[in-house]
Amino acid sequence: MKKVVLVTGANSGIGLALCERLLSDDTEGLQLCLACRNVQRTEDARSALLASHPEAQVDLLQVDTSSISSVLRAARDVKLRYDRLDCLYLNAGIMPNPEFDIKAFFKGLFSSKVITMFATAEGILTQRDAVTADGLQEVFATNLFGHFLLVRELEPVLCHPGRTSQLVWTSSSNAHRSAFKLDDIQHKKGNQPYSSSKYATDLLSLVCLKCFFLMFCSHIHI
Repeated sequence: MKKVVLVTGANSGIGLALCERLLSDDTEGLQLCLACRNVQRTEDARSALLASHPEAQVDLLQVDTSSISSVLRAARDVKLRYDRLDCLYLNAGIMPNPEFDIKAFFKGLFSSKVITMFATAEGILTQRDAVTADGLQEVFATNLFGHFLLVRELEPVLCHPGRTSQLVWTSSSNAHRSAFKLDDIQHKKGNQPYSSSKYATDLLSLVCLKCFFLMFCSHIHI
Protein backbone atom coordinates (compact mmCIF):
# COMPACT_ATOMS: atom_id res chain seq x y z
CA MET A 1 0.00 0.00 0.00
CA LYS A 2 1.39 3.38 -1.01
CA LYS A 3 2.03 6.02 1.60
CA VAL A 4 -0.12 9.12 1.12
CA VAL A 5 1.84 12.33 1.68
CA LEU A 6 0.43 15.87 1.41
CA VAL A 7 2.72 18.90 1.25
CA THR A 8 1.48 22.48 1.41
CA GLY A 9 3.50 25.13 -0.39
CA ALA A 10 4.94 22.42 -2.61
CA ASN A 11 5.43 24.30 -5.87
CA SER A 12 8.68 26.11 -5.06
CA GLY A 13 11.54 26.45 -2.59
CA ILE A 14 11.71 24.11 0.36
CA GLY A 15 8.39 22.47 -0.46
CA LEU A 16 9.39 21.53 -4.00
CA ALA A 17 12.83 20.35 -2.88
CA LEU A 18 11.14 18.22 -0.22
CA CYS A 19 8.86 16.62 -2.81
CA GLU A 20 11.83 15.89 -5.06
CA ARG A 21 13.64 14.23 -2.16
CA LEU A 22 10.60 12.18 -1.16
CA LEU A 23 10.17 10.85 -4.69
CA SER A 24 13.89 10.16 -5.01
CA ASP A 25 13.77 8.05 -1.87
CA ASP A 26 10.58 6.13 -2.69
CA THR A 27 8.96 6.77 -6.08
CA GLU A 28 6.83 3.65 -6.35
CA GLY A 29 5.71 3.50 -2.74
CA LEU A 30 4.47 7.08 -2.51
CA GLN A 31 1.29 8.91 -3.47
CA LEU A 32 2.19 12.59 -3.30
CA CYS A 33 -0.27 15.48 -3.14
CA LEU A 34 0.92 19.02 -3.91
CA ALA A 35 -1.31 21.44 -1.98
CA CYS A 36 -0.77 25.01 -3.17
CA ARG A 37 -2.52 28.30 -3.85
CA ASN A 38 -1.45 28.95 -7.45
CA VAL A 39 -2.83 26.27 -9.79
CA GLN A 40 -0.56 27.02 -12.76
CA ARG A 41 2.62 27.01 -10.69
CA THR A 42 1.52 23.77 -9.06
CA GLU A 43 0.92 22.15 -12.45
CA ASP A 44 4.39 23.31 -13.51
CA ALA A 45 5.88 21.79 -10.36
CA ARG A 46 4.05 18.52 -11.00
CA SER A 47 5.39 18.41 -14.57
CA ALA A 48 8.93 19.00 -13.31
CA LEU A 49 8.62 16.21 -10.74
CA LEU A 50 7.18 13.78 -13.28
CA ALA A 51 9.98 14.62 -15.71
CA SER A 52 12.44 13.33 -13.11
CA HIS A 53 10.17 10.57 -11.81
CA PRO A 54 7.84 9.46 -14.64
CA GLU A 55 6.45 6.54 -12.62
CA ALA A 56 5.42 8.74 -9.69
CA GLN A 57 1.83 9.38 -8.66
CA VAL A 58 1.49 13.12 -8.05
CA ASP A 59 -1.88 14.73 -7.30
CA LEU A 60 -2.82 18.41 -7.13
CA LEU A 61 -4.89 20.24 -4.52
CA GLN A 62 -5.70 23.94 -4.55
CA VAL A 63 -5.59 25.56 -1.12
CA ASP A 64 -4.89 29.06 0.15
CA THR A 65 -4.01 28.78 3.82
CA SER A 66 -4.79 32.46 4.36
CA SER A 67 -8.46 31.78 3.51
CA ILE A 68 -10.74 29.89 5.89
CA SER A 69 -13.17 28.91 3.14
CA SER A 70 -10.32 27.63 0.95
CA VAL A 71 -8.90 25.51 3.77
CA LEU A 72 -12.31 24.01 4.59
CA ARG A 73 -12.96 23.25 0.92
CA ALA A 74 -9.54 21.64 0.52
CA ALA A 75 -10.01 19.54 3.65
CA ARG A 76 -13.32 18.21 2.32
CA ASP A 77 -11.60 17.36 -0.96
CA VAL A 78 -8.80 15.50 0.81
CA LYS A 79 -11.25 13.41 2.85
CA LEU A 80 -13.11 12.47 -0.33
CA ARG A 81 -9.90 11.46 -2.12
CA TYR A 82 -8.02 9.60 0.59
CA ASP A 83 -9.02 7.36 3.48
CA ARG A 84 -5.82 8.26 5.31
CA LEU A 85 -2.79 10.56 5.31
CA ASP A 86 0.48 9.00 6.34
CA CYS A 87 2.29 12.31 6.43
CA LEU A 88 1.20 15.95 6.38
CA TYR A 89 3.91 18.55 5.75
CA LEU A 90 2.76 22.04 6.73
CA ASN A 91 5.19 24.12 4.73
CA ALA A 92 3.24 26.93 3.02
CA GLY A 93 4.07 30.42 4.24
CA ILE A 94 4.71 34.03 3.37
CA MET A 95 7.25 36.60 4.56
CA PRO A 96 6.68 40.29 3.77
CA ASN A 97 9.64 42.12 2.25
CA PRO A 98 11.64 43.81 5.04
CA GLU A 99 11.92 47.61 5.20
CA PHE A 100 14.70 49.59 6.88
CA ASP A 101 13.53 51.58 9.93
CA ILE A 102 15.84 54.60 10.12
CA LYS A 103 14.40 55.81 13.43
CA ALA A 104 14.97 52.44 15.07
CA PHE A 105 18.51 52.40 13.69
CA PHE A 106 19.54 55.67 15.32
CA LYS A 107 17.77 54.73 18.53
CA GLY A 108 19.63 51.43 18.59
CA LEU A 109 23.00 53.14 18.18
CA PHE A 110 22.72 54.49 21.71
CA SER A 111 21.23 51.42 23.35
CA SER A 112 22.66 48.34 25.04
CA LYS A 113 21.48 46.24 22.08
CA VAL A 114 23.68 47.96 19.49
CA ILE A 115 25.90 44.89 18.95
CA THR A 116 22.89 42.62 18.52
CA MET A 117 21.36 45.13 16.14
CA PHE A 118 24.37 45.09 13.82
CA ALA A 119 24.80 41.32 14.11
CA THR A 120 21.19 40.33 13.42
CA ALA A 121 19.42 43.50 12.12
CA GLU A 122 16.84 42.84 14.83
CA GLY A 123 14.65 45.87 15.36
CA ILE A 124 15.79 47.84 12.32
CA LEU A 125 14.21 45.66 9.63
CA THR A 126 10.43 45.81 9.79
CA GLN A 127 7.66 44.10 7.84
CA ARG A 128 4.25 45.39 6.85
CA ASP A 129 1.40 42.94 7.27
CA ALA A 130 -2.04 42.94 5.62
CA VAL A 131 -5.51 41.81 6.68
CA THR A 132 -7.34 38.93 4.99
CA ALA A 133 -10.98 38.85 3.91
CA ASP A 134 -11.65 36.88 7.11
CA GLY A 135 -10.31 39.75 9.22
CA LEU A 136 -7.09 37.98 10.25
CA GLN A 137 -3.53 39.22 9.91
CA GLU A 138 -2.29 37.75 6.65
CA VAL A 139 1.02 36.32 7.87
CA PHE A 140 -0.60 34.75 10.94
CA ALA A 141 -3.41 33.29 8.84
CA THR A 142 -1.13 31.92 6.12
CA ASN A 143 1.70 30.55 8.23
CA LEU A 144 -0.18 29.33 11.29
CA PHE A 145 -3.96 29.56 11.58
CA GLY A 146 -4.76 28.08 8.17
CA HIS A 147 -2.53 25.12 8.87
CA PHE A 148 -4.00 24.62 12.34
CA LEU A 149 -7.50 24.62 10.85
CA LEU A 150 -6.39 22.15 8.18
CA VAL A 151 -5.00 19.77 10.81
CA ARG A 152 -8.22 19.89 12.82
CA GLU A 153 -10.34 19.26 9.73
CA LEU A 154 -8.14 16.35 8.63
CA GLU A 155 -8.13 14.56 11.97
CA PRO A 156 -10.40 11.78 10.59
CA VAL A 157 -7.72 10.77 8.06
CA LEU A 158 -4.77 11.41 10.37
CA CYS A 159 -5.80 9.72 13.60
CA HIS A 160 -6.27 5.96 13.38
CA PRO A 161 -5.60 3.43 16.17
CA GLY A 162 -2.60 1.28 15.42
CA ARG A 163 -1.31 3.51 12.61
CA THR A 164 1.04 6.42 13.04
CA SER A 165 0.75 9.58 10.96
CA GLN A 166 3.49 12.17 10.76
CA LEU A 167 2.70 15.85 11.16
CA VAL A 168 5.63 18.10 10.24
CA TRP A 169 5.70 21.91 10.49
CA THR A 170 8.35 23.94 8.69
CA SER A 171 9.56 26.54 11.17
CA SER A 172 12.46 28.98 10.83
CA SER A 173 15.66 30.04 12.53
CA ASN A 174 14.02 33.47 12.44
CA ALA A 175 11.50 32.37 15.05
CA HIS A 176 12.28 34.74 17.94
CA ARG A 177 10.54 34.68 21.29
CA SER A 178 10.94 38.45 21.57
CA ALA A 179 8.66 38.91 18.54
CA PHE A 180 5.78 36.89 19.99
CA LYS A 181 3.24 38.07 22.57
CA LEU A 182 0.48 35.90 24.00
CA ASP A 183 -1.83 38.89 24.19
CA ASP A 184 -1.19 39.67 20.51
CA ILE A 185 -0.85 36.29 18.81
CA GLN A 186 -1.69 37.76 15.39
CA HIS A 187 1.05 40.38 15.84
CA LYS A 188 -1.28 43.27 15.07
CA LYS A 189 0.80 45.70 17.12
CA GLY A 190 4.27 44.63 16.03
CA ASN A 191 6.46 44.84 12.95
CA GLN A 192 7.92 41.31 12.90
CA PRO A 193 4.92 39.20 11.80
CA TYR A 194 6.99 36.45 10.19
CA SER A 195 9.19 35.90 13.22
CA SER A 196 6.14 35.96 15.49
CA SER A 197 4.25 33.44 13.36
CA LYS A 198 7.18 31.04 13.27
CA TYR A 199 7.72 31.18 17.03
CA ALA A 200 4.00 30.51 17.44
CA THR A 201 4.42 27.57 15.06
CA ASP A 202 7.02 26.10 17.41
CA LEU A 203 4.64 26.47 20.34
CA LEU A 204 1.73 24.97 18.43
CA SER A 205 3.79 21.98 17.34
CA LEU A 206 4.41 21.20 21.01
CA VAL A 207 0.69 21.44 21.72
CA CYS A 208 0.01 19.06 18.84
CA LEU A 209 2.56 16.64 20.26
CA LYS A 210 0.64 16.53 23.53
CA CYS A 211 -2.89 16.55 22.13
CA PHE A 212 -2.66 14.32 19.08
CA PHE A 213 -0.98 11.41 20.82
CA LEU A 214 -1.80 8.99 17.99
CA MET A 215 0.42 11.00 15.65
CA PHE A 216 4.11 11.75 15.59
CA CYS A 217 4.28 15.53 15.48
CA SER A 218 7.49 17.44 14.80
CA HIS A 219 8.80 20.69 13.40
CA ILE A 220 11.92 21.46 11.44
CA HIS A 221 13.90 24.69 11.47
CA ILE A 222 15.00 26.24 8.21
